[in-house]
Amino acid sequence: MVRNVLVAVALMVLLFGSECLAFQPAVIGGVRGGVALGLMLESGLSNSTALRLGFEANTSNTPGIVFVGGKWFLGNVGRVPMSLSGGLVGYFGNRAAAGPYISLIFDRFLDVAPLFLEFGIDVVDSGNLQLQLGYKI
Repeated sequence: MVRNVLVAVALMVLLFGSECLAFQPAVIGGVRGGVALGLMLESGLSNSTALRLGFEANTSNTPGIVFVGGKWFLGNVGRVPMSLSGGLVGYFGNRAAAGPYISLIFDRFLDVAPLFLEFGIDVVDSGNLQLQLGYKI
């Protein structure tokens, strides 16, 4: 079952990867089951929705993380835009696992336009905390 979900996540990344030329890249890092560092691609589908996918290297016993999902604008908190993100995440390595994730994203964090803060939870195994900073290139 887990292998089928991981294959589905990989196929979704390959399917949506054909639109990578329209994506805005970002370098992300933080805590996601361990210290993580990776690359994320985001493409706006409309004014309030976006498609996100990426890969991260992790220091935990699952050294690879792949995710694909969406981002939906909720509103502004002061001058900081807040969005909801959700989708599928797959952990690869010694013990492979996959499941959904949900997070809140604060763009223009610390009033720096390309910087964003993301926190949420990966519902994989018993759940993993997700706290990341990203910088859009």
